[in-house]
Amino acid sequence: MSSIQKAMLTLLAREPLTGYDIKQQMNSRMGAFWKANNNQVYPELSKMEEEGLIRLKEVEHDSYRPPRKVYEITQVGKESLIEWTIEPVELATIKDEFLVKAYNTWLVDPEKMLIRIEEARNLHIKKLSIYLDKMEELKDMLDPNLKFDPISSSMDVVEHGILYERMYIEWCDKVIKKLQKSK
Repeated sequence: MSSIQKAMLTLLAREPLTGYDIKQQMNSRMGAFWKANNNQVYPELSKMEEEGLIRLKEVEHDSYRPPRKVYEITQVGKESLIEWTIEPVELATIKDEFLVKAYNTWLVDPEKMLIRIEEARNLHIKKLSIYLDKMEELKDMLDPNLKFDPISSSMDVVEHGILYERMYIEWCDKVIKKLQKSK
């Protein structure tokens, strides 16, 4: 099972979706930690259907739109997703172009680098705000009567985003202070 298929099954395990909905949710719900190319979703849906991981649930018909196919996860797909979820993981590699630039701070005039660090800090403050808003939204959706509510898992991932953004902002603050002292 490919990485994109795992991400798509993760969404389909929560609810049946169209290909368009999957793409939208990958950008909104998973966008902070997973991206899919525009041309990946539909070919992968076909492969997943052939492999028995998903099935076509229904075709929605609107009078003014072409039919929309709604997919749902099969038991085989759910079992594959569960099996993958509990497999050991490798340490992820972070690819952050800004950190590569920061690695070269010693080459740059501190005033110029201060501008870039402050810009990065502001971007992370905005992203933190988005995560905090999302957490409040999820808290309102949480069903306290469910032992294993998928919203709780979403909250765990959003909390990771909150902690990451706070750490990044703290790091920016330290670098800013260091650069200000060197002026």
